Amino acid sequence: MATRTFALLLLVALALSLALNAGCGGGEVESLPYGPPQAQLPEDEGAHPEAGVEWWYLNSLLTDAEGHEYGAMAAYFNAGLKIVSISDLTGDRYYPEVTFGIPDYAEGALDLRWGSEDRWHRTDADPLSYSLEARGGNVSLSLGLVSEKPPLLVGGDGLIEWTDSSSYYYSLTRLDVDGRIELAGRGIDVSGTGWMDHQWMDSLSDSGWDWFSVQLDNDTDLIFWRIVAPDGPVTSRDLTVMFPDNSIYHTLDISLEKLDSWVSPDSGREYGTLWRLEEETYGLDLQIVSLLPQAEIRVFEDFEGMDFDFWEGATAVFGTFDGEAVTGTGYAELVRPPTGVPGGGPNPWQ
Repeated sequence: MATRTFALLLLVALALSLALNAGCGGGEVESLPYGPPQAQLPEDEGAHPEAGVEWWYLNSLLTDAEGHEYGAMAAYFNAGLKIVSISDLTGDRYYPEVTFGIPDYAEGALDLRWGSEDRWHRTDADPLSYSLEARGGNVSLSLGLVSEKPPLLVGGDGLIEWTDSSSYYYSLTRLDVDGRIELAGRGIDVSGTGWMDHQWMDSLSDSGWDWFSVQLDNDTDLIFWRIVAPDGPVTSRDLTVMFPDNSIYHTLDISLEKLDSWVSPDSGREYGTLWRLEEETYGLDLQIVSLLPQAEIRVFEDFEGMDFDFWEGATAVFGTFDGEAVTGTGYAELVRPPTGVPGGGPNPWQ
C-alpha cells in the first residue's frame, strides 16, 4: 500500500512539475574539453597508502521475486571503519550496521578484505565485473556487479575540489546487480541497479556535504553535491552528467535547495528529505525525494561523548531534463563531520 501511495503522489508531483516548467529546454551543447585522466583503472582501483583518507562505496536499489524493494549500501574506509545498511522500502524499516576493525586493502588492483569473510574484488575486466561479500550481524550482502558503462571520471578528469582540498574520484554509474541479501536472519534473492564510488585525498576539513547519485530512465546518470561549512553556509556546488553515449558534462553552476526535512528523534539532527536541483544549460529541474526518511546512521552511538551521525538512503527522482519529462532513482548522503573523537580513534576525517 505504501509503495502504491508513493507512486500516485509521484505522478501528481510530476504533472505539476511539467505544468510549471513547460517549454524549458537547453538544446544541444558541445562537450567541454577536459584534461588528461587523473585516475587509471585497474591500478587506481586498489589502495593508495599515501592518501590520508580513502573510501570505497556502493549503493543499490534492489527487488526480490515478490516485488519487494530494498536499498543496500556498503562503505569501507581506510581508517578502519565499515558501514553496511539495508533499507526495507516495502516494510518501511532501516537496518544500519557499523563495524570497526583492521582492513586489508591491496594496492594496484581492487581486492579489498575485511576479516575472514568480507571481500570486494574485480572478477573480470571485460565487462567490468566485481564481487562483493559484506558480512554483518543482522545484514549481509553477497552481490555480483557488472558495469554497463565505462568509469566516470568525476569532474571530467577525475580530480575535483572536495571540502578544502583536491580529491581523486571516479564512479561506476550503472551497475547490473544480482545476488542475495540477508536481513534479520532471512536470505533474500535480489536484482537491480547499483552505483560504485572510489575516492581518495590527503585530508578532509571540518566541512560536510549533501551528496546525490541519480540514474534517470533515459540512461543518463548524474552525480552532484554541495559542500557545507561547519557554521552552515554552502561553500561550493558541483555536478557531473554522463549521457547515454558516455559523453560528459561538468559544471559548478547549479542550484541545490532543500525543500523538506526530517528530524531524528535519536540524535536531534535535521536531514533533508526533499531536494530540488536546477541547472540552466540543459534545462535541468529535478526533485529528489527520500524513500525512507528515517535512514540515519549513528557511527559512535555506543561511545559517550562522540558524535558522527549522518543520513544515507534511497531516493526517487522526477522532473525535466532538456525539455523532456524524466523519472529515476538514486541515493543521497547527508554528512556533517564527527565531533568528540579522541586522537587515534576510528575517525574517517583523519
